[in-house]
Amino acid sequence: MKYTGLLALAAWLPVAGCGSERQQDEMAEGARADTVMPTGGMRMPSMDMLPAAQAYVDSLARTAPGELTVLADGHRARIEPMLEAMDRDMVAMRMPADSAWRALADSVRADLATIPELNGEPLVLRMRAHAGRMRRLLDRHESMMRM
Repeated sequence: MKYTGLLALAAWLPVAGCGSERQQDEMAEGARADTVMPTGGMRMPSMDMLPAAQAYVDSLARTAPGELTVLADGHRARIEPMLEAMDRDMVAMRMPADSAWRALADSVRADLATIPELNGEPLVLRMRAHAGRMRRLLDRHESMMRM
């Protein structure tokens, strides 16, 4: 009987090794993640990133105007990975984006393109409005993923 288990394992190993390198990387990342969807354990990278993204967006709303110029340079690099993770999670869940979601996400992306070019009062105003849009997008995404 103990050989039956070994034979089954030996037969399974070549099959388990199949798949693209990307699939293997995703599975390895999934094994490290502890955030899962309620629909059977699928990994949601955006949910892993959500607390840090929310804290960062909240800090933007409190940042002094003079410090926003410093933050503006690296802001896009901090936000784009979250947006990409949200898009991937929605595709993985076969959750189509409605027009309101697309409009809000497009506004956030337009902010990301414009913010590096601004300074002074226009930067402060745009960053405050952007932080509000980001907060709404993050909150909406969180509620959709928890459904």
